[in-house]
Amino acid sequence: MNRMTFKVLIERFARALGLGGDTRAVTVAREDRIAAEQIGPRRFSAGPRPVIRWIKADGLDDVVTRAAIGQATRLFGGEVDYCLCTIGIGADRVRKVLECASEPVEWWPLTEQDNPQLAKWLMKAGCPPERFGYWWKWFPERVRPDAPEWILDGDMVITGKPEWFDQWARGRDVLRMSQDDLCEPERMYGRYVSEVDLELKLYSGLISLPPGLHYMEQVGEVLAKKPLQKKHDGILDMCEQGVMAAAFQRLQPVPIPLNEFPFGRAFEDHLDFGRSGDLGRAWGYHFGHAFRRANPHFERLVAERVVFSIETVDDVDRFHWLGGKGQWGVPGWSNPDSFARLILERAKAFQGRPVLEVGTSRGRMSAILATTGVRLTTVDHQDRGAAINLEGLGVTVVQEDVITFLMAGDFLFDLIVMDIHGNSEAEWERYSAPLLKRLRPGGTLIVNNYALHEIPEWWEERGVSWFVRQLPSDWKVELITTFPPGTAILTSP
Repeated sequence: MNRMTFKVLIERFARALGLGGDTRAVTVAREDRIAAEQIGPRRFSAGPRPVIRWIKADGLDDVVTRAAIGQATRLFGGEVDYCLCTIGIGADRVRKVLECASEPVEWWPLTEQDNPQLAKWLMKAGCPPERFGYWWKWFPERVRPDAPEWILDGDMVITGKPEWFDQWARGRDVLRMSQDDLCEPERMYGRYVSEVDLELKLYSGLISLPPGLHYMEQVGEVLAKKPLQKKHDGILDMCEQGVMAAAFQRLQPVPIPLNEFPFGRAFEDHLDFGRSGDLGRAWGYHFGHAFRRANPHFERLVAERVVFSIETVDDVDRFHWLGGKGQWGVPGWSNPDSFARLILERAKAFQGRPVLEVGTSRGRMSAILATTGVRLTTVDHQDRGAAINLEGLGVTVVQEDVITFLMAGDFLFDLIVMDIHGNSEAEWERYSAPLLKRLRPGGTLIVNNYALHEIPEWWEERGVSWFVRQLPSDWKVELITTFPPGTAILTSP
Protein backbone atom coordinates (compact mmCIF):
# COMPACT_ATOMS: atom_id res chain seq x y z
CA MET A 1 0.00 0.00 0.00
CA ASN A 2 1.51 3.33 -1.01
CA ARG A 3 1.54 6.42 1.19
CA MET A 4 -1.25 8.18 -0.75
CA THR A 5 -3.61 5.18 -0.53
CA PHE A 6 -2.95 4.88 3.22
CA LYS A 7 -3.66 8.58 3.70
CA VAL A 8 -6.94 8.32 1.80
CA LEU A 9 -8.02 5.35 3.91
CA ILE A 10 -7.29 7.29 7.09
CA GLU A 11 -9.32 10.24 5.77
CA ARG A 12 -12.26 7.99 4.95
CA PHE A 13 -12.14 6.35 8.37
CA ALA A 14 -11.99 9.72 10.13
CA ARG A 15 -14.95 11.03 8.17
CA ALA A 16 -16.92 7.89 8.90
CA LEU A 17 -16.46 8.66 12.59
CA GLY A 18 -17.44 12.27 12.05
CA LEU A 19 -13.90 13.48 12.71
CA GLY A 20 -12.85 14.52 9.24
CA GLY A 21 -14.42 17.96 8.83
CA ASP A 22 -14.45 19.42 5.34
CA THR A 23 -13.68 17.43 2.21
CA ARG A 24 -10.15 17.54 0.90
CA ALA A 25 -11.23 19.75 -2.00
CA VAL A 26 -12.92 22.26 0.32
CA THR A 27 -9.83 22.37 2.53
CA VAL A 28 -7.52 22.90 -0.44
CA ALA A 29 -9.79 25.60 -1.88
CA ARG A 30 -9.88 27.41 1.46
CA GLU A 31 -6.08 27.33 1.69
CA ASP A 32 -5.98 28.67 -1.85
CA ARG A 33 -8.21 31.63 -0.96
CA ILE A 34 -6.18 32.41 2.15
CA ALA A 35 -2.96 32.33 0.11
CA ALA A 36 -4.47 34.70 -2.44
CA GLU A 37 -5.55 37.13 0.28
CA GLN A 38 -2.14 37.07 1.96
CA ILE A 39 -0.04 37.30 -1.19
CA GLY A 40 -2.11 39.70 -3.25
CA PRO A 41 -2.84 39.85 -6.96
CA ARG A 42 0.58 38.70 -8.21
CA ARG A 43 0.77 35.39 -6.37
CA PHE A 44 3.19 34.11 -9.02
CA SER A 45 5.90 36.14 -7.27
CA ALA A 46 5.58 34.18 -4.04
CA GLY A 47 6.57 30.85 -5.54
CA PRO A 48 9.79 29.00 -4.65
CA ARG A 49 10.41 27.37 -8.04
CA PRO A 50 13.15 28.65 -10.38
CA VAL A 51 11.96 31.11 -13.01
CA ILE A 52 13.18 32.36 -16.39
CA ARG A 53 12.07 35.83 -17.37
CA TRP A 54 12.32 37.83 -20.59
CA ILE A 55 11.76 41.53 -21.26
CA LYS A 56 9.95 42.44 -24.49
CA ALA A 57 9.31 45.95 -25.78
CA ASP A 58 7.80 47.33 -28.98
CA GLY A 59 10.50 46.18 -31.42
CA LEU A 60 10.77 43.86 -34.42
CA ASP A 61 11.98 40.86 -32.43
CA ASP A 62 8.59 39.25 -31.68
CA VAL A 63 9.56 36.20 -33.73
CA VAL A 64 12.74 35.77 -31.67
CA THR A 65 10.95 36.03 -28.32
CA ARG A 66 8.28 33.63 -29.59
CA ALA A 67 10.99 31.11 -30.46
CA ALA A 68 12.85 31.71 -27.19
CA ILE A 69 9.83 30.91 -25.04
CA GLY A 70 8.71 28.05 -27.26
CA GLN A 71 12.16 26.48 -27.04
CA ALA A 72 12.72 27.06 -23.32
CA THR A 73 9.36 25.58 -22.31
CA ARG A 74 10.20 22.44 -24.27
CA LEU A 75 13.79 22.26 -23.06
CA PHE A 76 13.06 22.75 -19.35
CA GLY A 77 9.40 21.72 -19.17
CA GLY A 78 8.08 21.83 -15.64
CA GLU A 79 11.54 22.11 -14.05
CA VAL A 80 11.17 25.89 -14.03
CA ASP A 81 8.47 28.54 -14.41
CA TYR A 82 8.35 31.27 -17.05
CA CYS A 83 7.54 34.97 -17.15
CA LEU A 84 7.30 37.52 -19.95
CA CYS A 85 7.61 41.17 -18.88
CA THR A 86 6.42 43.64 -21.51
CA ILE A 87 6.22 47.36 -22.09
CA GLY A 88 4.23 49.02 -24.84
CA ILE A 89 2.71 45.79 -26.20
CA GLY A 90 -1.00 44.93 -26.21
CA ALA A 91 -2.68 41.66 -25.29
CA ASP A 92 -3.28 40.49 -28.88
CA ARG A 93 0.40 40.78 -29.67
CA VAL A 94 1.47 39.12 -26.42
CA ARG A 95 -0.81 36.16 -27.10
CA LYS A 96 0.88 35.75 -30.49
CA VAL A 97 4.35 35.82 -28.89
CA LEU A 98 3.31 33.24 -26.29
CA GLU A 99 1.31 30.90 -28.52
CA CYS A 100 4.18 28.41 -28.95
CA ALA A 101 4.77 27.94 -25.21
CA SER A 102 4.17 24.39 -24.05
CA GLU A 103 4.08 25.36 -20.35
CA PRO A 104 2.29 28.09 -18.38
CA VAL A 105 3.82 31.56 -18.70
CA GLU A 106 3.10 34.58 -16.52
CA TRP A 107 2.47 37.75 -18.49
CA TRP A 108 3.60 40.83 -16.56
CA PRO A 109 2.78 44.18 -18.23
CA LEU A 110 5.16 46.66 -16.62
CA THR A 111 4.56 50.03 -14.99
CA GLU A 112 6.91 52.32 -13.09
CA GLN A 113 5.35 51.01 -9.87
CA ASP A 114 7.03 47.65 -10.41
CA ASN A 115 10.32 49.25 -9.35
CA PRO A 116 9.41 52.61 -7.76
CA GLN A 117 12.93 53.33 -6.50
CA LEU A 118 14.50 52.98 -9.94
CA ALA A 119 11.65 54.99 -11.46
CA LYS A 120 12.33 57.74 -8.91
CA TRP A 121 16.04 57.88 -9.82
CA LEU A 122 15.23 58.08 -13.52
CA MET A 123 12.57 60.75 -13.20
CA LYS A 124 14.85 62.76 -10.94
CA ALA A 125 17.24 62.88 -13.91
CA GLY A 126 14.43 64.18 -16.13
CA CYS A 127 13.73 60.82 -17.78
CA PRO A 128 9.95 60.18 -17.92
CA PRO A 129 8.55 56.62 -18.10
CA GLU A 130 8.00 56.86 -21.86
CA ARG A 131 11.81 57.28 -22.20
CA PHE A 132 12.91 54.61 -19.69
CA GLY A 133 13.96 52.44 -22.65
CA TYR A 134 16.67 49.94 -21.68
CA TRP A 135 15.91 50.44 -17.99
CA TRP A 136 12.62 48.55 -18.24
CA LYS A 137 14.62 45.34 -18.01
CA TRP A 138 14.97 45.96 -14.27
CA PHE A 139 11.25 46.36 -13.60
CA PRO A 140 10.61 44.62 -11.28
CA GLU A 141 13.93 44.00 -9.56
CA ARG A 142 12.88 40.36 -9.06
CA VAL A 143 9.75 38.67 -10.40
CA ARG A 144 10.24 35.98 -7.76
CA PRO A 145 12.49 37.15 -4.91
CA ASP A 146 12.83 33.84 -3.05
CA ALA A 147 13.69 31.66 -6.04
CA PRO A 148 16.51 31.25 -8.55
CA GLU A 149 15.88 33.63 -11.45
CA TRP A 150 17.27 34.28 -14.91
CA ILE A 151 16.75 37.71 -16.49
CA LEU A 152 17.11 37.80 -20.29
CA ASP A 153 16.55 40.21 -23.14
CA GLY A 154 13.74 39.30 -25.50
CA ASP A 155 16.24 38.55 -28.27
CA MET A 156 18.05 35.83 -26.30
CA VAL A 157 17.30 32.17 -27.05
CA ILE A 158 18.37 29.31 -24.78
CA THR A 159 19.17 26.13 -26.71
CA GLY A 160 20.69 23.93 -24.01
CA LYS A 161 21.44 23.59 -20.31
CA PRO A 162 24.65 25.06 -18.92
CA GLU A 163 26.70 22.68 -16.82
CA TRP A 164 25.72 24.60 -13.69
CA PHE A 165 21.96 24.49 -14.42
CA ASP A 166 21.05 21.92 -11.76
CA GLN A 167 22.90 23.84 -9.05
CA TRP A 168 21.09 27.03 -10.10
CA ALA A 169 17.68 25.34 -10.16
CA ARG A 170 18.25 24.02 -6.64
CA GLY A 171 19.12 27.52 -5.44
CA ARG A 172 22.75 26.63 -4.73
CA ASP A 173 24.56 28.52 -7.47
CA VAL A 174 26.38 31.85 -7.41
CA LEU A 175 25.50 35.11 -9.15
CA ARG A 176 26.42 34.95 -12.85
CA MET A 177 26.41 37.63 -15.53
CA SER A 178 27.12 37.58 -19.26
CA GLN A 179 30.42 38.89 -20.56
CA ASP A 180 31.55 40.51 -23.81
CA ASP A 181 35.36 40.34 -23.82
CA LEU A 182 35.60 41.97 -27.25
CA CYS A 183 33.43 44.97 -26.46
CA GLU A 184 34.45 48.58 -27.05
CA PRO A 185 33.96 50.00 -23.54
CA GLU A 186 33.05 53.54 -24.61
CA ARG A 187 30.24 52.19 -26.77
CA MET A 188 29.13 49.61 -24.24
CA TYR A 189 29.04 51.59 -21.00
CA GLY A 190 28.33 55.20 -21.98
CA ARG A 191 29.25 57.82 -19.35
CA TYR A 192 29.88 55.06 -16.77
CA VAL A 193 32.91 53.50 -18.44
CA SER A 194 35.12 54.78 -15.62
CA GLU A 195 32.99 52.87 -13.06
CA VAL A 196 33.30 49.49 -14.80
CA ASP A 197 35.98 46.86 -14.36
CA LEU A 198 37.36 46.62 -17.88
CA GLU A 199 38.99 43.29 -17.12
CA LEU A 200 35.60 41.68 -16.46
CA LYS A 201 33.78 43.41 -19.36
CA LEU A 202 30.36 42.40 -18.04
CA TYR A 203 27.20 43.22 -19.93
CA SER A 204 23.63 42.83 -18.79
CA GLY A 205 22.25 40.45 -21.40
CA LEU A 206 21.76 37.48 -19.06
CA ILE A 207 21.75 37.62 -15.28
CA SER A 208 21.54 34.42 -13.24
CA LEU A 209 20.41 35.20 -9.71
CA PRO A 210 20.39 32.95 -6.66
CA PRO A 211 17.40 33.15 -4.30
CA GLY A 212 17.19 36.26 -2.15
CA LEU A 213 19.86 38.30 -3.94
CA HIS A 214 18.89 41.93 -4.55
CA TYR A 215 20.88 44.51 -6.46
CA MET A 216 19.04 47.86 -6.33
CA GLU A 217 21.15 48.91 -3.36
CA GLN A 218 24.24 48.57 -5.56
CA VAL A 219 22.53 50.48 -8.38
CA GLY A 220 21.83 53.25 -5.89
CA GLU A 221 25.47 53.32 -4.82
CA VAL A 222 26.61 53.73 -8.43
CA LEU A 223 24.10 56.53 -9.06
CA ALA A 224 24.97 58.26 -5.78
CA LYS A 225 28.64 58.32 -6.80
CA LYS A 226 27.85 59.43 -10.33
CA PRO A 227 24.26 60.60 -10.90
CA LEU A 228 22.60 60.28 -14.27
CA GLN A 229 23.08 63.28 -16.49
CA LYS A 230 20.14 65.68 -16.61
CA LYS A 231 17.62 64.90 -19.35
CA HIS A 232 18.90 61.33 -19.46
CA ASP A 233 17.23 59.31 -22.24
CA GLY A 234 17.02 55.58 -21.59
CA ILE A 235 16.20 54.90 -25.23
CA LEU A 236 19.19 56.69 -26.76
CA ASP A 237 21.83 56.72 -24.01
CA MET A 238 23.97 53.65 -23.19
CA CYS A 239 24.40 54.52 -19.53
CA GLU A 240 22.07 51.74 -18.35
CA GLN A 241 24.60 49.13 -19.46
CA GLY A 242 27.40 50.86 -17.57
CA VAL A 243 25.36 51.42 -14.40
CA MET A 244 24.22 47.80 -14.24
CA ALA A 245 27.70 46.39 -14.97
CA ALA A 246 29.15 48.61 -12.23
CA ALA A 247 26.37 47.62 -9.82
CA PHE A 248 26.60 43.87 -10.40
CA GLN A 249 30.39 43.77 -10.30
CA ARG A 250 30.12 44.91 -6.65
CA LEU A 251 28.38 41.59 -6.01
CA GLN A 252 31.29 39.61 -7.55
CA PRO A 253 29.50 37.69 -10.31
CA VAL A 254 31.00 34.80 -12.23
CA PRO A 255 31.17 35.81 -15.92
CA ILE A 256 29.26 33.84 -18.57
CA PRO A 257 31.70 33.97 -21.52
CA LEU A 258 30.69 34.64 -25.11
CA ASN A 259 31.78 31.15 -26.14
CA GLU A 260 28.81 29.88 -24.07
CA PHE A 261 26.28 32.52 -25.11
CA PRO A 262 27.56 34.13 -28.32
CA PHE A 263 26.29 37.28 -30.01
CA GLY A 264 24.60 36.98 -33.38
CA ARG A 265 24.39 40.66 -34.29
CA ALA A 266 22.20 41.37 -37.29
CA PHE A 267 24.77 43.70 -38.88
CA GLU A 268 27.69 41.22 -38.63
CA ASP A 269 28.25 38.26 -40.92
CA HIS A 270 29.57 35.97 -38.21
CA LEU A 271 28.64 34.79 -34.71
CA ASP A 272 30.76 36.42 -32.04
CA PHE A 273 32.17 33.81 -29.63
CA GLY A 274 34.63 36.25 -28.05
CA ARG A 275 38.40 35.95 -27.79
CA SER A 276 38.36 32.17 -27.41
CA GLY A 277 36.34 31.51 -30.52
CA ASP A 278 33.79 28.72 -30.81
CA LEU A 279 34.64 25.97 -28.32
CA GLY A 280 31.46 24.00 -29.01
CA ARG A 281 30.03 25.03 -25.63
CA ALA A 282 27.19 27.34 -26.71
CA TRP A 283 23.91 26.84 -24.87
CA GLY A 284 22.21 29.98 -26.14
CA TYR A 285 22.42 32.88 -28.58
CA HIS A 286 21.91 36.63 -28.27
CA PHE A 287 20.44 37.87 -31.55
CA GLY A 288 21.52 41.48 -31.28
CA HIS A 289 19.67 44.20 -33.22
CA ALA A 290 16.74 41.86 -33.94
CA PHE A 291 14.81 44.62 -32.17
CA ARG A 292 15.47 46.90 -35.17
CA ARG A 293 15.79 44.56 -38.19
CA ALA A 294 15.58 40.97 -39.39
CA ASN A 295 18.42 38.90 -38.00
CA PRO A 296 20.07 36.53 -40.53
CA HIS A 297 21.79 34.51 -37.78
CA PHE A 298 18.43 33.76 -36.19
CA GLU A 299 16.95 32.79 -39.56
CA ARG A 300 19.90 30.50 -40.34
CA LEU A 301 19.81 28.73 -36.96
CA VAL A 302 16.06 28.26 -37.31
CA ALA A 303 16.63 26.69 -40.74
CA GLU A 304 19.30 24.44 -39.20
CA ARG A 305 16.87 23.52 -36.39
CA VAL A 306 19.23 24.73 -33.71
CA VAL A 307 16.58 27.29 -32.76
CA PHE A 308 12.96 26.26 -32.32
CA SER A 309 10.34 27.20 -34.88
CA ILE A 310 6.75 26.22 -35.58
CA GLU A 311 4.59 27.76 -38.27
CA THR A 312 1.04 27.07 -37.12
CA VAL A 313 -0.53 26.31 -33.75
CA ASP A 314 -4.09 25.08 -33.23
CA ASP A 315 -6.65 26.72 -30.97
CA VAL A 316 -5.88 24.45 -28.01
CA ASP A 317 -2.08 24.41 -28.17
CA ARG A 318 -1.82 28.19 -28.63
CA PHE A 319 -3.19 28.75 -25.12
CA HIS A 320 -0.99 26.35 -23.14
CA TRP A 321 0.67 29.46 -21.70
CA LEU A 322 -2.57 30.08 -19.79
CA GLY A 323 -2.36 26.78 -17.95
CA GLY A 324 -3.11 26.91 -14.23
CA LYS A 325 -0.62 24.53 -12.67
CA GLY A 326 2.40 25.28 -10.52
CA GLN A 327 2.73 28.73 -9.02
CA TRP A 328 -0.62 30.09 -10.18
CA GLY A 329 -2.57 28.54 -7.32
CA VAL A 330 -3.67 25.26 -5.84
CA PRO A 331 -5.01 22.73 -6.59
CA GLY A 332 -3.52 24.20 -9.76
CA TRP A 333 -3.98 21.62 -12.48
CA SER A 334 -5.10 22.50 -15.99
CA ASN A 335 -7.72 20.64 -17.96
CA PRO A 336 -6.25 17.94 -20.21
CA ASP A 337 -6.08 18.83 -23.90
CA SER A 338 -8.62 16.10 -24.61
CA PHE A 339 -11.21 17.95 -22.52
CA ALA A 340 -10.31 21.29 -24.09
CA ARG A 341 -10.70 19.87 -27.61
CA LEU A 342 -14.04 18.34 -26.69
CA ILE A 343 -15.33 21.70 -25.44
CA LEU A 344 -13.93 23.50 -28.48
CA GLU A 345 -15.79 21.21 -30.89
CA ARG A 346 -19.09 21.36 -28.99
CA ALA A 347 -18.92 25.14 -28.58
CA LYS A 348 -18.66 25.74 -32.34
CA ALA A 349 -22.38 25.01 -32.60
CA PHE A 350 -23.10 28.03 -30.35
CA GLN A 351 -21.39 30.71 -32.42
CA GLY A 352 -22.94 34.11 -31.73
CA ARG A 353 -24.98 32.79 -28.80
CA PRO A 354 -24.54 33.52 -25.06
CA VAL A 355 -22.25 31.09 -23.26
CA LEU A 356 -21.26 30.98 -19.59
CA GLU A 357 -18.05 29.49 -18.24
CA VAL A 358 -17.92 28.76 -14.52
CA GLY A 359 -14.32 28.55 -13.27
CA THR A 360 -12.10 30.99 -15.17
CA SER A 361 -8.71 30.34 -13.54
CA ARG A 362 -6.09 32.12 -15.75
CA GLY A 363 -8.41 32.12 -18.76
CA ARG A 364 -7.18 29.16 -20.81
CA MET A 365 -10.59 27.62 -21.52
CA SER A 366 -12.08 31.10 -21.88
CA ALA A 367 -9.61 31.96 -24.64
CA ILE A 368 -10.28 28.66 -26.43
CA LEU A 369 -14.04 29.25 -26.26
CA ALA A 370 -13.58 32.79 -27.58
CA THR A 371 -12.06 31.42 -30.79
CA THR A 372 -15.46 29.89 -31.69
CA GLY A 373 -17.18 33.29 -31.80
CA VAL A 374 -19.52 32.68 -28.86
CA ARG A 375 -20.64 35.57 -26.62
CA LEU A 376 -18.75 34.45 -23.55
CA THR A 377 -19.14 35.40 -19.91
CA THR A 378 -16.73 33.76 -17.47
CA VAL A 379 -16.97 33.87 -13.69
CA ASP A 380 -14.59 32.95 -10.87
CA HIS A 381 -14.19 34.04 -7.25
CA GLN A 382 -10.54 34.95 -7.93
CA ASP A 383 -8.72 36.81 -10.67
CA ARG A 384 -5.51 34.95 -11.49
CA GLY A 385 -4.70 37.41 -14.26
CA ALA A 386 -7.58 36.41 -16.56
CA ALA A 387 -8.87 39.96 -17.00
CA ILE A 388 -5.67 41.11 -18.68
CA ASN A 389 -4.85 37.77 -20.33
CA LEU A 390 -8.20 37.85 -22.15
CA GLU A 391 -8.19 41.53 -23.03
CA GLY A 392 -9.44 42.17 -26.55
CA LEU A 393 -11.07 38.74 -27.01
CA GLY A 394 -14.59 39.99 -26.34
CA VAL A 395 -14.92 37.99 -23.11
CA THR A 396 -16.82 39.40 -20.13
CA VAL A 397 -14.75 38.50 -17.06
CA VAL A 398 -16.64 38.49 -13.76
CA GLN A 399 -14.93 38.12 -10.40
CA GLU A 400 -17.61 36.96 -8.00
CA ASP A 401 -18.76 34.00 -5.95
CA VAL A 402 -20.36 31.57 -8.38
CA ILE A 403 -23.58 31.02 -6.40
CA THR A 404 -23.99 34.77 -5.91
CA PHE A 405 -23.55 35.36 -9.64
CA LEU A 406 -25.99 32.64 -10.63
CA MET A 407 -28.65 33.76 -8.15
CA ALA A 408 -28.39 37.49 -8.85
CA GLY A 409 -29.21 37.50 -12.56
CA ASP A 410 -31.96 36.19 -14.80
CA PHE A 411 -30.14 36.23 -18.17
CA LEU A 412 -30.18 32.80 -19.81
CA PHE A 413 -27.29 31.02 -21.50
CA ASP A 414 -27.48 28.52 -24.35
CA LEU A 415 -24.33 26.74 -23.17
CA ILE A 416 -22.80 26.55 -19.72
CA VAL A 417 -19.34 25.03 -19.21
CA MET A 418 -18.52 24.26 -15.60
CA ASP A 419 -15.16 23.24 -14.19
CA ILE A 420 -14.68 24.04 -10.51
CA HIS A 421 -12.80 22.81 -7.47
CA GLY A 422 -15.20 21.38 -4.91
CA ASN A 423 -17.56 18.74 -6.25
CA SER A 424 -19.02 16.93 -3.27
CA GLU A 425 -22.73 16.06 -3.16
CA ALA A 426 -23.32 18.78 -0.56
CA GLU A 427 -21.78 21.40 -2.83
CA TRP A 428 -23.74 20.25 -5.87
CA GLU A 429 -26.96 20.45 -3.87
CA ARG A 430 -26.11 24.17 -3.59
CA TYR A 431 -25.13 24.59 -7.26
CA SER A 432 -27.99 22.62 -8.79
CA ALA A 433 -30.98 24.98 -8.70
CA PRO A 434 -29.05 28.24 -9.38
CA LEU A 435 -27.22 26.61 -12.29
CA LEU A 436 -30.36 25.23 -13.95
CA LYS A 437 -32.08 28.58 -13.42
CA ARG A 438 -29.61 30.19 -15.85
CA LEU A 439 -29.72 27.52 -18.59
CA ARG A 440 -32.07 28.23 -21.49
CA PRO A 441 -34.61 25.45 -22.30
CA GLY A 442 -32.98 23.21 -24.87
CA GLY A 443 -29.57 24.43 -23.74
CA THR A 444 -26.47 22.36 -23.02
CA LEU A 445 -24.56 22.03 -19.78
CA ILE A 446 -21.03 20.58 -19.91
CA VAL A 447 -19.62 19.66 -16.51
CA ASN A 448 -16.10 18.47 -15.82
CA ASN A 449 -15.13 16.13 -12.94
CA TYR A 450 -17.92 13.56 -13.46
CA ALA A 451 -15.56 10.69 -12.55
CA LEU A 452 -13.20 12.61 -10.27
CA HIS A 453 -14.20 10.42 -7.32
CA GLU A 454 -12.54 7.45 -9.04
CA ILE A 455 -9.15 9.02 -8.29
CA PRO A 456 -8.45 7.73 -4.73
CA GLU A 457 -7.47 11.01 -3.07
CA TRP A 458 -10.65 12.71 -4.39
CA TRP A 459 -13.06 9.93 -3.39
CA GLU A 460 -15.57 12.37 -1.89
CA GLU A 461 -16.04 14.35 -5.13
CA ARG A 462 -19.21 12.53 -6.23
CA GLY A 463 -21.34 15.63 -6.69
CA VAL A 464 -21.40 15.70 -10.49
CA SER A 465 -22.52 12.07 -10.74
CA TRP A 466 -25.18 12.81 -8.09
CA PHE A 467 -26.37 15.82 -10.10
CA VAL A 468 -26.66 13.74 -13.27
CA ARG A 469 -28.64 11.00 -11.48
CA GLN A 470 -31.24 13.41 -10.11
CA LEU A 471 -31.99 15.09 -13.46
CA PRO A 472 -35.44 14.43 -14.96
CA SER A 473 -35.60 11.50 -17.38
CA ASP A 474 -36.26 13.73 -20.40
CA TRP A 475 -32.74 15.20 -20.25
CA LYS A 476 -30.23 13.92 -22.78
CA VAL A 477 -27.15 12.60 -20.96
CA GLU A 478 -23.80 11.86 -22.56
CA LEU A 479 -20.99 10.66 -20.31
CA ILE A 480 -17.36 10.72 -21.43
CA THR A 481 -15.02 8.83 -19.11
CA THR A 482 -12.28 7.84 -21.54
CA PHE A 483 -9.99 10.45 -19.98
CA PRO A 484 -9.89 11.66 -16.37
CA PRO A 485 -11.58 13.28 -14.57
CA GLY A 486 -14.59 12.56 -16.79
CA THR A 487 -17.15 14.85 -18.41
CA ALA A 488 -20.95 14.99 -18.45
CA ILE A 489 -22.67 16.63 -21.44
CA LEU A 490 -26.27 17.35 -20.49
CA THR A 491 -28.97 18.81 -22.75
CA SER A 492 -32.23 20.07 -21.29
CA PRO A 493 -35.59 19.33 -22.95
